[in-house]
Amino acid sequence: MFPNDTPRVTLLNIGSEEIKGTDVLKNAYKKLKNLSSDDNFLFKGYLEGNEIMSGKSNVIVTDGFTGNIALKTAEGTAKYITKNLKKSLTENFISKLSLIFSYFALKKFKSKLDPRKYNGAIFLGLNGPVVKSHGGIDSLGFYYSIDLSYRIIKGSLMKEIKNNLDHLKNDK
Repeated sequence: MFPNDTPRVTLLNIGSEEIKGTDVLKNAYKKLKNLSSDDNFLFKGYLEGNEIMSGKSNVIVTDGFTGNIALKTAEGTAKYITKNLKKSLTENFISKLSLIFSYFALKKFKSKLDPRKYNGAIFLGLNGPVVKSHGGIDSLGFYYSIDLSYRIIKGSLMKEIKNNLDHLKNDK
């Protein structure tokens, strides 16, 4: 999807130390670390939930249950911040006046927090691209999911993943 970028892959966990996490996570860590040396991607290790938006990683690997909790927590936090910031900036004349001067900066900030722009989780391990969208998403969020599907197909993501992992067949 981003041919000029080397993916920075992390594994979502409760800590950054190699000894933390379930046996499944520890096993996935070892496998990702070994695969990383093949120049397919850079494995950056574990990522804690509070680092999801840090930019440290552009691919976060997790199971569906944990990933769904992380996404919904991030969405709820973004909505909470947006709602309370708006409330604070409209509670009196002085704050309303300051809103005029910071309107464009606040609009840009709100746009970065809009969960609809990041709607759609990619399911891997299937023969074709599957993007799971949130059940209660609106038309803008649905557009971003369709756009993600288009970029997956246009960038031949499924083919690239298969090519990058073909050498594993010989390891069995």
